[in-house]
Amino acid sequence: MARRRRHKQINAATATRPVIGMTAEVAIKAGETEGGPKRFDVVAYTGGMMQVEGYKLPVVVDLAGMTFGKSIVANLDHQRSQRVGNVSAHTIDGGQLTLSGYASAATPYRDEVVASAADGFVWQASIEASPTKMDDIPAGRRVKANGQEFEGPFHYVTASTLKGFAFVSHGADDNTTVTIAATSANTTKGTNMEPKFKAWLEAMDFDPSTMTETQVAGLKAQFDGIQPPKPPSTHAKLDDILAERKAENKRQEQIADITATALADQPHLFEEIQALAQNAIDAKWTAERYELELLRATRPQGRQVFGGTRVDRQLTNDMLEATLCRTARLPDLEARFKPELLEASEKMYPNGIGLKETLITAARANGYATNGTSVTRDVLEAAFQSRQAGIRATNFSTLSVPGILSNTANKFLIRGFMSVEAVWRAIAKIRSVQDFKTVTSYTLTGGMTYDKVGPAGELHHGTVGEETYTNKADTYGKMFAITRQDIINDDLGALTEVPMRLGRGAAIKLNVVFWTEFLNNSTFFASGNSNVSTGAGSALGTAGSLNAAEVVFMNQTDPDGNPLGLMPKILLVPTTLKTTALTAMNSQYVIATDMSNAADSTAPSGNVYQGRFQVESSPYMENTSYTGYSTAAWYLLADPMDMATIEVCFLNGRDAPVVETADASFNTLGVEMRGYHDFGVNLQEYRAGVRSAGS
Repeated sequence: MARRRRHKQINAATATRPVIGMTAEVAIKAGETEGGPKRFDVVAYTGGMMQVEGYKLPVVVDLAGMTFGKSIVANLDHQRSQRVGNVSAHTIDGGQLTLSGYASAATPYRDEVVASAADGFVWQASIEASPTKMDDIPAGRRVKANGQEFEGPFHYVTASTLKGFAFVSHGADDNTTVTIAATSANTTKGTNMEPKFKAWLEAMDFDPSTMTETQVAGLKAQFDGIQPPKPPSTHAKLDDILAERKAENKRQEQIADITATALADQPHLFEEIQALAQNAIDAKWTAERYELELLRATRPQGRQVFGGTRVDRQLTNDMLEATLCRTARLPDLEARFKPELLEASEKMYPNGIGLKETLITAARANGYATNGTSVTRDVLEAAFQSRQAGIRATNFSTLSVPGILSNTANKFLIRGFMSVEAVWRAIAKIRSVQDFKTVTSYTLTGGMTYDKVGPAGELHHGTVGEETYTNKADTYGKMFAITRQDIINDDLGALTEVPMRLGRGAAIKLNVVFWTEFLNNSTFFASGNSNVSTGAGSALGTAGSLNAAEVVFMNQTDPDGNPLGLMPKILLVPTTLKTTALTAMNSQYVIATDMSNAADSTAPSGNVYQGRFQVESSPYMENTSYTGYSTAAWYLLADPMDMATIEVCFLNGRDAPVVETADASFNTLGVEMRGYHDFGVNLQEYRAGVRSAGS
């Protein structure tokens, strides 16, 4: 029992990330007959936000969507093998979850929970809920759940299954309570007691039905021959036993307190301190001797090389992420990481770090003891332990491998994404949407012409045009994996090159969707919309082609028939016409090529179009895979900030894809990840552009 209590305090002391602890009061109810399995009553969750390890945002579990497993087990510190008992009843009322049950497991961990509570230790509760449906609530959005209102950003678990709960030292719901009580007055204490032992107690004038478990355990040890007793004539012998036990409890608690303080100062020496503390308890050292031996054993030492079991105290998520990026030669490291972090990374890992070493280092930091260099199933599970546990309102992990790998892969994904042409950014309006529903916009032209204000000073309301535009975000994505072979081969390229290709794939998909929508525009750019220029004079480079297109653009009217008053800004051309367009925009003079032509011979030598329009060009415009492609057609477009022919929307304004770790199955050794991008594209205002056929 003392050993488990010490481990529990060690784990609590090494939790370095901030959590919200639950204040859980534990008490033995007075007036009830003791003995038999203890009953516990737990207000396990009061419906509020929790800071949960493995989740970037706070978590709210909607109790209305919670279901319950067939067997709900209570354990210690979320370790399934450390059984305490079972839940016999559950209630959801008033936006909070209440559990009741019995400490019925015949294990040392049950004894630790019950005995510690009896000695005054304050246990806290932590639910184990597996989310089956979860939404990300963006900043500013409000959601009602569990009789409360919450404002984003947070993870909203709308459906979950309760598998159990744990007695822990630190939790995440500040309003929960835990009560451990004796069974009812009809307890069966004494009925299951060994007859000879019961008769022995009664012969010494003890009443088994009124004795505490501690008293029974002490006398049972004597009965079994550990300390052969002499039948006492008074209760003085029992008082001596209890005093001895109390002194032993105090000694172990002092050792545990010293251990917790040492780990808070030197968490990188976890294994050394753990072993020394265990030896102090087993060898019956005094707290003073243990403290002296601890000081000798934990004098400052150099950093352990890879292959040992010590974890450097400077090692953090950011440190590993920076080291991985530096090893893979990610450009612009100075702009992505603080100088002191890069300096520490180069000092700690002068030759960089491999994929295997990253996983093994994280496993050690999360409490797994190994001095090997192989990534076994146990190592991988230890490295990813926070993800394996579903929602746990506790925090025992030092390093978050899912976050480290995701952040590293995401940087290389963005690099690949930005390597692909992005002409769409120059010609499209970009907006943010909050969900995947269709969004509607109204035309901003017409209905806003000022009226003359009469003597009474009354102003009239303007009207929004009846013309509407729509758009809708959809999700596009791809899975990829760092396989067991990649890990064995220590292939860091699996974490860097694959995301780069995935980022490039995301950019290509966005271009495909965008240009498919833009080029299939035969009904958008049409004579009925007065936004086309046709005929032989529309070919870019011929005399008057730019003027003809600009005249069409400038002569457009709003719904009230007034001139639109909008200026063209962008000259959009296929790659075949890019040189022609740049020449027209950059040349200072116009050189006549046919002096016999009256128009050429009388044309001014100065180029009036020099610098007038911003040239943009894309190979997609003349790619034969797209409906509406052309090597000759070109466009004059307005500044999309003033009025846009086309719009691109992104969920929550994220205009680049993202990589994150998936819920990987550990049936095989490997790390699964996913990249996804939420966006939508649609044509908008036809008055914002003119298409020249070019022939």
